[in-house]
Amino acid sequence: MFFGKSLVGSLLVSVSLVTVPVKALAAEQPIAIFHAFNQPYKDVETFVCTLGTQGYSHLQISPTQKSNPSSEWWARYQPVDYSVIEGLGSAEDLSKLTQKAHGCGVKVIADVVFNHMADINGDITKFPGLSPSDFTTPRCGIDYGDQNRNTEVNCWLGSLPDLKFTDNVKKLQKAHLKKLLSLGIDGFRFDAAKHMPQNVMQEYIDYVNQESQGKAWNYLEVISDGDTKAEDYNGIAAVTDFVLYNSMKTMFTFGGDLRSMPANAVNAPRSVTFGTNHDTIRKLNSQAINPYDDITDSYLATAYVLARKDGTPLVFNEDNLNAPYIPFGVKFRQIITQREKEGKNVNENILKVFNSPTVLLMERGAEGFFVENKGAGKFDIPTLDLTLSRLEGCYRELRNNFTVAIENRSGKKFVTRWGTPKRGGLEIQGRDALYFIREPFDQCK
Repeated sequence: MFFGKSLVGSLLVSVSLVTVPVKALAAEQPIAIFHAFNQPYKDVETFVCTLGTQGYSHLQISPTQKSNPSSEWWARYQPVDYSVIEGLGSAEDLSKLTQKAHGCGVKVIADVVFNHMADINGDITKFPGLSPSDFTTPRCGIDYGDQNRNTEVNCWLGSLPDLKFTDNVKKLQKAHLKKLLSLGIDGFRFDAAKHMPQNVMQEYIDYVNQESQGKAWNYLEVISDGDTKAEDYNGIAAVTDFVLYNSMKTMFTFGGDLRSMPANAVNAPRSVTFGTNHDTIRKLNSQAINPYDDITDSYLATAYVLARKDGTPLVFNEDNLNAPYIPFGVKFRQIITQREKEGKNVNENILKVFNSPTVLLMERGAEGFFVENKGAGKFDIPTLDLTLSRLEGCYRELRNNFTVAIENRSGKKFVTRWGTPKRGGLEIQGRDALYFIREPFDQCK
């Protein structure tokens, strides 16, 4: 597979503002989640502490249960036996990973697949602990636009046998959750949650909360369609925000207009947000959900996700290697989150201070700001009036380590320094994102 240890090469970040990772509190909303997609647990153990230094509060691993023996990534999402941990590592490997992560202030979320089992030539008699009565019949097709959710919940996902959630099924799956909690897992992503009844999802979340004493943070994969929306499930737990994803894709794709920001999103501040995930990448899935033609557009969308106030960013592992600004977006979010805890105003506001379809400027109160340019060419303006913004003082760009001064001059605020006192305004290269954090003003002298 192409997911190797080199994925963390760009995670080695040196930022003087924060040198110690911020630990996530019990059941606290994650600052950002690193998705160690399809990576063996032993490999993840080698770089998990780097993730903590980077600013990640949580790490997400791929499903742990014994699965379809194929080496393809999707095989991890076809369970065979919930009582056995096998595929990307053993129970011992997983325990060592969680211990190492906890020592670095990082919590671990496990992906679990409870809606269906593996396709073993259509045979539903090959799964330990399960009998044919534990599966739904017949193998009806799913209709995503018939104005009800009956087929979504009761039919097979293609050739994957659909579980019925009998007492026996729930007993096996709860035992799997309990085993993972005993190995140090701190929360769960429930795959294909929209294909499971809401009352079953609520029962499982209640069970996890009971067994973890309320310390686990969980979320549900809910892909919106004609019959299902995020609001069907987000009262149970956080959900994946495909509304935001689709809205961002329109704006970040070539020809899209960033002046339409902010993007539409699920009306829930804890929803899991992303510029891309394993379901939207064409090279991973021939049936990818609304994929980008140019994957680098999704990196810029991820940069925006990390700058927003709302949401729980999920960052795909490869993106840290391929987009140099993304790791610094995580650091930006960590610092801003800490300043919010200190009682400082970090409210998000997109500033309409120039008329460009390709450049976005967002303030986070007076504590920081974010600029990105999705265009191919450099954006350069010599004068920038920020009178109507909250921004004022000295700000340091995290990746490039240069300072910007915003000062009051005769009742108006202007950028008087952009990297050097010889120029003001704003300058950003094409296809780039910059993150600025407020510092004492003597840093700009």
